Amino acid sequence: MEHRPEESTTLREAGGKDNRQVINTTEVDSGGLKGTLKNTFASTAYREFNWLWLGQMSHAFALWLEQIARPLLILALTDSATQLGLVILTRTIPAVVLGLVAGVIADNFNRRMVLIVTKVIVFGLSVVFAILVVTGWVEVWHIYFFSFLRGATMAFDQPARRAMIPSIVPAHLVTNAMALSTGSMQVMRIAGAATAGFLMDSFGLAAPFVAIVIIYIFAIFFTWKLNVPDHQRSGYQGARRMGGDLIEGLQFAWRTPTVKGVLIIALGYFTFGMAFMQVFAPLFAVDVLDIGYQGFGFMISLMGAGGVVGALILASANPSKGRGNLMLGLLVVFGLLLTIFATVASLNLVVVAFAVVAIIGMAQSAFFPLINSILIEAAPDHMRGRVMGVMSLDRAMMAFGGAAAGILADRIGVEISQIIFGIACILTAVGMFTFYPPLRHIK
Repeated sequence: MEHRPEESTTLREAGGKDNRQVINTTEVDSGGLKGTLKNTFASTAYREFNWLWLGQMSHAFALWLEQIARPLLILALTDSATQLGLVILTRTIPAVVLGLVAGVIADNFNRRMVLIVTKVIVFGLSVVFAILVVTGWVEVWHIYFFSFLRGATMAFDQPARRAMIPSIVPAHLVTNAMALSTGSMQVMRIAGAATAGFLMDSFGLAAPFVAIVIIYIFAIFFTWKLNVPDHQRSGYQGARRMGGDLIEGLQFAWRTPTVKGVLIIALGYFTFGMAFMQVFAPLFAVDVLDIGYQGFGFMISLMGAGGVVGALILASANPSKGRGNLMLGLLVVFGLLLTIFATVASLNLVVVAFAVVAIIGMAQSAFFPLINSILIEAAPDHMRGRVMGVMSLDRAMMAFGGAAAGILADRIGVEISQIIFGIACILTAVGMFTFYPPLRHIK
């Protein structure tokens, strides 16, 4: 049955009361442009999703400012591709170690409060780091230290935030909500990359880090406004019980074919795909294409623009069938695009390289919400935090992949290294399609 939004209405579904408040009162035709827009932005009819969405956009804006400014700050201090990879490793290791614990926390404590505490701590870290950069006292070891602390803190954000989505929107809109969340990340990638490039060009490398501090004030405010009904949980019962919960989450992930398959696919994506954004893109911009800070910001903005399109297409389609094959196909396309980008960049075809980057953004932003929605829907509510926490094991490979990418780029060149990583994405998808049939039959 289709849920029709009505003002001040509390939906009731089978099983009891649903506290998801619907705020959209507009009736539109199911066909045409209006119908398409209604389907694409269906989750925005739910008030709490909008608060979560705004909080995530603020967080994402600050994140992308840092994603652009941090590697350029490292290159300014060291001019080393290896250092780029090692900083990623330093940031990701604590997220991996704490990721499983973060999933247990998300299942045992109030998820809204977990998000608030996380953002307050990140705000404090951002203030201290901005002071170091503005005063010129920043050194390489500061970047490593704060990357480690921020990675440890942010480990608790994603399991709580993503596990909260099924409590905010109906089950048939989970993929839509995930896609819109990813779309917001892409919009903020555009804004963050363009803003970072402008700020650094106009005011120096310190400016983006000052802006991050201001933006996090809004992230805290929007998250505070959330009013989400608490999920079913047992509550904190001591470290021993939390250890049992962690083991239970790992066992569930291993014994559930869909979850296990998606986690393996994500492993390949984080290892070989994410190195593009973290390591290869800044190296291509500075050392191969020679487009400078602002050019790098513009390139990442184009990637974000493509990401918005990809996320909106997925949100509008909101697929319920063939999602496993779609996921595998997107990873193949993503790998192909990475190899094509490396080739055209090596020929110094800047315009073509920028066009390929936009399409890379489309593929990436459709792939990521798809794997998240499949994982969330495959887990019961009391297990969702832990399932998302298990994803942190895949994120560990992002760190090792980033470190390997930096070392490999120093040894054999950035172009060849990127081609190798692109081919690895393709082989991951082809191997899983061939040897793991459950992924082809995800419902």
